[in-house]
Amino acid sequence: MIDPGQLANDIAGDVALLAFPAVLWALLYVLAWEHGPFATSIGFGRRTFWLLLPGALLASFVLLPIVPISNDWVAISFAGALFPLLVGVLAFDRFAPPGRSSAARYVLLLIVEGGILLGLVVAVGAPTPQLVALLGVAAVVPAAAGGLALGGRDPGWGPVAFVLALTSGVLVLTFLSSTAIPAVGIEESFPEYLIPPLGAGVVAAATAEWVFPGREGFALPTAYIAGTFGVLVGADVLRQPPLYVAGAPAGLYAIGGAGVLDLVYLSGLLALGAAYATHRLFGRGFAPIGAPIPEAEPGPIARLGRAFRAGVDGRIPDALTESAVASREAALQAHRLLADARPPTDRPWQGLPVPGWVVSDQANLDAIARAGSADGREGFRGFLTARWLVLLGRELGLRRFGSIGARVAAFLIDLAIVTGPVVAVWVAIIQTTPGSLADLAMSVPLNAAIYGYAAVAFLFFVLCERLAGRTPGKALLGIAVRDRRMGRPALPAALLRNASKLPTFTVLGIGLAIALLFLLRAGGSLGVAGGVPIPGGLYDFLGVLAVVAGGVALLGAVGVLEIALTSERQRFGDLIAGTWVVRTTHPRPAAVPPAGATGGVRPG
Repeated sequence: MIDPGQLANDIAGDVALLAFPAVLWALLYVLAWEHGPFATSIGFGRRTFWLLLPGALLASFVLLPIVPISNDWVAISFAGALFPLLVGVLAFDRFAPPGRSSAARYVLLLIVEGGILLGLVVAVGAPTPQLVALLGVAAVVPAAAGGLALGGRDPGWGPVAFVLALTSGVLVLTFLSSTAIPAVGIEESFPEYLIPPLGAGVVAAATAEWVFPGREGFALPTAYIAGTFGVLVGADVLRQPPLYVAGAPAGLYAIGGAGVLDLVYLSGLLALGAAYATHRLFGRGFAPIGAPIPEAEPGPIARLGRAFRAGVDGRIPDALTESAVASREAALQAHRLLADARPPTDRPWQGLPVPGWVVSDQANLDAIARAGSADGREGFRGFLTARWLVLLGRELGLRRFGSIGARVAAFLIDLAIVTGPVVAVWVAIIQTTPGSLADLAMSVPLNAAIYGYAAVAFLFFVLCERLAGRTPGKALLGIAVRDRRMGRPALPAALLRNASKLPTFTVLGIGLAIALLFLLRAGGSLGVAGGVPIPGGLYDFLGVLAVVAGGVALLGAVGVLEIALTSERQRFGDLIAGTWVVRTTHPRPAAVPPAGATGGVRPG
């Protein structure tokens, strides 16, 4: 007999699970775009939006194997767990400086707490004693951190103790509402799984006046961290042991394995949403918090777009100001790309290989912008002059950008470096694993190696570019990755620019492994050529290989097209990360007068 109440609850749970991602992504968008400076100041600016939305979607099939347990493998999903955890750790830089020290303290104490709790869960089987032990440890560890904070010697312990206490609350509630099902995974029922993250968000925002006086907005990242890490430990760590049943079929268990529908991913965003709603309910504003953070400045082309829109709207003074700023930024960008010292602010074109009248035109444009003319003719002439100056700056710096050929060759070299060892692992697993072709296709070690390839390749590119500014392939071809200040990209930028490569890694990893499976384990033989037997799966191998090559080539062609069509030779990853790929040498161009220039702007 059907239980109407249970049926209604199941339907509501399915609808909620499908609706939550879209609603929470909309919240991230509103936060990052409508309250941009505020969002950046708390660690949830536009880069966080790009990482948690398109980045997570592109990483849906990326799993990093961590450790084998019994005959199973444990992995971590980039989409469902690693990206959200990284966002939480990076947020410490804002609300608990110094960020590295505070994040290390928090993670270390959480590891200690989680390790003790895991031991108790395994050792204590009875539910009541288990719960008592759980509550005791979850209270003692944050209290110890709070004691260090009350000692007053190190103010950094205060935020750490608070977020650890909040995390412990989420951890305990999540453990009580979750269940481990062997051969399936860990599940939480609706609506119980909403209580821990939503409660954490409300508590964080409601107590922010005492924890973060004058900086109440820091309740948002605090809630996000507590929701994400609390569910991670309370469900994915403490509920793991029953999954590994001796004699049961081997499985690949992934932390955050449901991707953007996993509760590790969703809980942090639910807590963030609850904190945001409570923050607004208390009537708190969205002014930036803490030390000022320089926002990512738009490039000269974007500045020109702003000038044009201001002119169309009739805001002539604003159009002239944006035009002057665009041309000055074009000059400063050219200096940076040509490795010149920063020029005097009153003469940004000084020292560049440009005609003398360019310096005068910039001075005239600056003068009329300061005068604030409302004459539409002056505004249009100012825009045209700025346009020519921006094109001139673009031509001066264009030679510094890495060529398409060099970038493609460098990527292929790097791909060979990271793929070769993984192919050797696949071959070893295929050759040594007994059973039929179907059995091997379901093999846990092989699947762990297949899905782990994209994770390894992604980390290879991210770490090389973050630590050295270039990969081995880029070093051989004389190019490097730089931010708009010509420095090595920060970790968020390195993550973002390489997230767009994840589909290529996924196609290559899955396709190559399947092709090798056909080649090495297909039964029979097609015959003998020159005394060498031809494997029966050769045609299948070549067919899959052709599909893989076509898929990789298509994805690569999209990237090449983006590089060719953008003014600063950027593909999508570079555009959202704010990075360039430049030559490590500094070619010095000859003077390049802009074609069709008609003279400068005179102050009215």
